Amino acid sequence: MKAPTPGMLAVGLLGVTVFTLMMVGPPGSYTPLPEPQSTGPTPSSISVNGFTMTSDTVDLPIDEQQYPDGPHADVINANCTSCHSASMAMTQPVLSADQWKATVTKMKDVYKAPVADKDIPAIVDYLTAMSAAQDGAPTGKAQDTAPGTAPDASGGTG
Repeated sequence: MKAPTPGMLAVGLLGVTVFTLMMVGPPGSYTPLPEPQSTGPTPSSISVNGFTMTSDTVDLPIDEQQYPDGPHADVINANCTSCHSASMAMTQPVLSADQWKATVTKMKDVYKAPVADKDIPAIVDYLTAMSAAQDGAPTGKAQDTAPGTAPDASGGTG
């Protein structure tokens, strides 16, 4: 194999340079992205026995959609949006009133959702009305359940 001539090396170097400049673009075409800014407090830390624990903030996506108007929409917006976005909850499977009651009870008892007992019927009424508005709404009761237990009829909501 023959060694490349200086002319071939110059053409190759010129080609690589032109390609690189085309990929980089003209001067001034690059705009740096803005630095992400956290809106939370400055992280704090504590050290004990050689272990350091540092708090941190997490920026969550913003979902400002509220639950659609319906019976007791104010109750569901006050109780459910702290954990569930309206856009996520409104895409759940169609459930009966008993299945929604079991789901809401599970959220309160198992996941410790801060829902007052007096608000459960209003939440169930709302979710049932929203399910009934969808095609193929179920009728009747959920499958037999032992008293005081909530079946896993969450439909993916928990």
